[in-house]
Amino acid sequence: MDKELRNKIIELFEYRELPKLIAYGGQKRDGQFYEDLIQLQYDIYMLDHELETNWYVDMSIIDARWKAIHKDLGVLGVSASDYDKYSNHIYKYQRHELGIRDGKLPTRLSLEYFYFYKSCDVKLLRKLIYDRNPELAKVIKTSEWRIFDLVTEINDDVVDLQEDTTTINGNRFLISLIQLGKEKTVQIFNGFLDELDARNRQLAVKSKEGVEFLDWTDTQIKETKKLVVSQTACVDGLDLSLYERFLGVGV
Repeated sequence: MDKELRNKIIELFEYRELPKLIAYGGQKRDGQFYEDLIQLQYDIYMLDHELETNWYVDMSIIDARWKAIHKDLGVLGVSASDYDKYSNHIYKYQRHELGIRDGKLPTRLSLEYFYFYKSCDVKLLRKLIYDRNPELAKVIKTSEWRIFDLVTEINDDVVDLQEDTTTINGNRFLISLIQLGKEKTVQIFNGFLDELDARNRQLAVKSKEGVEFLDWTDTQIKETKKLVVSQTACVDGLDLSLYERFLGVGV
């Protein structure tokens, strides 16, 4: 694993607050468990790489990527009979990615549905952390991470706007800008973020030392709304020819 990709994975972990969850209750923050999670995320990235760089996907290579992911799950204590259960959301998102080749664009789906499945890798990592430290469920249920995951996954799309113009990527924000234009895209995304903000305030989750959950989500909502506006202003300077070809539309 090259250093640049390893650093990217560590940045993802930090951004999604995974090290704090690992360390909750005095658990060891690093060590072999942490390294095994990094390896799992690496192999998920390798699967993504195949989907994002090849219009005509070689399914034998995809199968090999899945064998690596399942092996990682085994190392992390998941029984072979549960591999599909743990991988189910990633399978679903893979179908979304492949569907682009058939003209099934992310914009046909609701923001909530699409980003729920796009956060599949982080949900899997968090589930493995919860499996290791069941005390976390007494602080916040896994289901209560939904809003945080939706916001941070939107943030990833918005931040990656420029980078994703060169890949076959299901970047919902970029596709919306091309299909619907800047004004409508800002209205849709920031309207949804406002809705998530209201839902976050209604959650009956009390912050505890090391897990300041509502504050984490509130911060990400505010930062992402600003990014939606600033990144939208940058779209005119981007080369969108790759997306225009496979979307069959113009800006």
